Amino acid sequence: MDVYMVYLFVITATPLFLWQDYKKLALLHTPFIVVIWALLIFYIGGGMAPVAHTIFIALFAINVLFAHLAAYLIFARPFLKERSLAKKMPTIE
Repeated sequence: MDVYMVYLFVITATPLFLWQDYKKLALLHTPFIVVIWALLIFYIGGGMAPVAHTIFIALFAINVLFAHLAAYLIFARPFLKERSLAKKMPTIE
């Protein structure tokens, strides 16, 4: 559960990192964050039905995929774009 809580704080901060360049994507992710926090409260309270557990796990998986997409957009895409531009530029010797 400790790892889950750390991850929950990371996905909560993800829209802040996306906000400058990908506002629509950040807004799309916000309802998922709200629902997963609400489900966590039900989980801690012990009032979750089996269907709620399934939704909880599905939302967690969706957030994992979204976090990887966000990491790609924030870190890998600019790096790969810069690298491809560097290959196209002629070198001066």
